Amino acid sequence: MRRAAALIALMAAPGMARAHAFSAGSESYGAFLEGAAVPLNDPDILICLAATGIALGIWRARGLPQVWPGLIVGLVTGLVLAPLAPVWIGLAALGIGLLAAVAGMAALRWPHGVILALTTGAGALAGLASLQGHDWGELPLAIYLGVFFGAHLALVLPAGLIEASRQRIARDWVMIGWRVLAAWTGAVAMLLGALSLG
Repeated sequence: MRRAAALIALMAAPGMARAHAFSAGSESYGAFLEGAAVPLNDPDILICLAATGIALGIWRARGLPQVWPGLIVGLVTGLVLAPLAPVWIGLAALGIGLLAAVAGMAALRWPHGVILALTTGAGALAGLASLQGHDWGELPLAIYLGVFFGAHLALVLPAGLIEASRQRIARDWVMIGWRVLAAWTGAVAMLLGALSLG
């Protein structure tokens, strides 16, 4: 009970905002690249999205197209609501990454709704964490498009690699290797979470 109260107090406590610094007034291509770099360079966001992509690839063959609309809805929602994101949103993204890693390790036939909710949540938290600390209208549209692209890259690439290996190398050890990678991703998420709280 004390731990739960301490965790709630920690979440409610004001903290230092970690807004990503973007160059003001840069041209569209440069702004797009800056936006795309955020999900790929921020460890909290990258773990959240990569672990979800790994879980999707392990979940079932051609699983990503079945839940892709959830990713898009989650990302757009997160990007729109990013100015309202609390300072601990990166820690929440790590939590989703840890859940996705467990789903990938277990390699169960999760119901479609569970994986859809996981993918939508990962997209929303990635969008929130990417632009947290920036007000509406502060950033050019190219940065939003870049974050959208970078987040897709971070999630779709692992899912696509797993799908390609599933089709080209039809061996049991291949999927076991991907499950091991999911376990390591979960371990990294726990270490980053511990460092964030410490």
